[in-house]
Amino acid sequence: MDRIDKNHVDRLIHLNYIGLFKYADEGQFNGINEKGGTKMTGVERQWVWVGLVLLISMFFVAGSSALAAEKGPIKVGILLPYTGVNALAAKLTNDGIELYFSEIGLKAGGRAIQVIKEDTELNPTVGLTKVRRLIEQQKVDFVIGPLSSAVGLAIHDYVRKQKVVQVNPVATTRELTSPEKASENIFRVCETSDQSNYPMAKWVYKNTQYRSMVLSSADWAAGHHSMDAFKASFEEAGGKIIKEVYPKMGTMDFAPFLSVVDAKGADAVYTFYTGTDAVRFVQQYQEFGLKKRLPLYGHNVLTDDPYLASIGDAALGIISVGHYSATLDTPKNKAFVKAHVSKYGEPPSRYAEFGYTAANVVGAVCEALKGEVEEPSRVAKEIERIASKIETPAGPLAFDQYHQRILNMYIMKVEKRDGKLVNAVIDKTPVVSQADVWKYWQKK
Repeated sequence: MDRIDKNHVDRLIHLNYIGLFKYADEGQFNGINEKGGTKMTGVERQWVWVGLVLLISMFFVAGSSALAAEKGPIKVGILLPYTGVNALAAKLTNDGIELYFSEIGLKAGGRAIQVIKEDTELNPTVGLTKVRRLIEQQKVDFVIGPLSSAVGLAIHDYVRKQKVVQVNPVATTRELTSPEKASENIFRVCETSDQSNYPMAKWVYKNTQYRSMVLSSADWAAGHHSMDAFKASFEEAGGKIIKEVYPKMGTMDFAPFLSVVDAKGADAVYTFYTGTDAVRFVQQYQEFGLKKRLPLYGHNVLTDDPYLASIGDAALGIISVGHYSATLDTPKNKAFVKAHVSKYGEPPSRYAEFGYTAANVVGAVCEALKGEVEEPSRVAKEIERIASKIETPAGPLAFDQYHQRILNMYIMKVEKRDGKLVNAVIDKTPVVSQADVWKYWQKK
């Protein structure tokens, strides 16, 4: 386009404000037309239309921003057990959620984000009541939660029928993203009980001499499903499970159960204990004198980073499987660890990664849809579309067709480094999808 001097610019501004359409249509500006007015040159006409487009764009952007503001905040309900045996795990998950939202200034898609918290008390009945409150009274757009598999199962059928998108950060039971229960409006960012425990059994069989094992877990859905997965895989490999022991959650004295765990012919023990149950179990396992005779293995909940200091040296040497370690050497994880330490004074745990990633999914889809998140079906399709663009501390994000996260599993060993107990990565499995490891029970 030809150059245009200041006088032309001034006249164009004048046109845009006192009848741009009229002048443009009549061709008025320079010279005299048949009606006695001035006639516009070709260059000036081009600039008039440029100005028109810019004005329309400005009005459109302003209108969109005003509309987003008028809609009020995007409401995100957090459904976690802030009290009870897994209160610390809930806090750490919440820390990850709040870290991400603080990084984006509690805004996404031109709208503020309002966080509303409810305590499930680790009780399925309470959990259902609380999620109803979030959805029916608070009118949340998203639910991040729960932590307990039992609560997850209790709320599942209700949530799948609501106009809300749920991002499950921690509840691992295999059923929640099975073909029978998978739902368009529900996503899960933690692994299933199969994705971790099934490949771990193969790893134990391949990398140790142990062929006869005892299984032990708290008596709840996640524990039973974790033991089912390990047992199926270990027996497929040629091993044998000679005893299974399930104390109730919250057991204070494990002595009666440890005497059963100490079964004749056992080579090692595999477990799934969480929170303060894990602290007591590991400590009493050593006090009972079993650690030297029966090496202890488990899911990483057994030696979660936040609980290692409480467990103490009784945790040394325990080998576990999990999706995340703060020691992962990637740029994204290093940044995550730095931010977490800066905000909370300690490295992140697996729970923090789950919470952070769940919040990231929410924030990213709100941004992608410019705050238009009222229709769950549209939101779900957009999450599917943008998931591969999200880099998490544990690696690139991916979901399968049932909205279950696909991820690597890391084999970790508790070691002491610089005077502190850590879960050091010693090996990893290939990327694991739930369809790779559910054939022992899922026939579809």
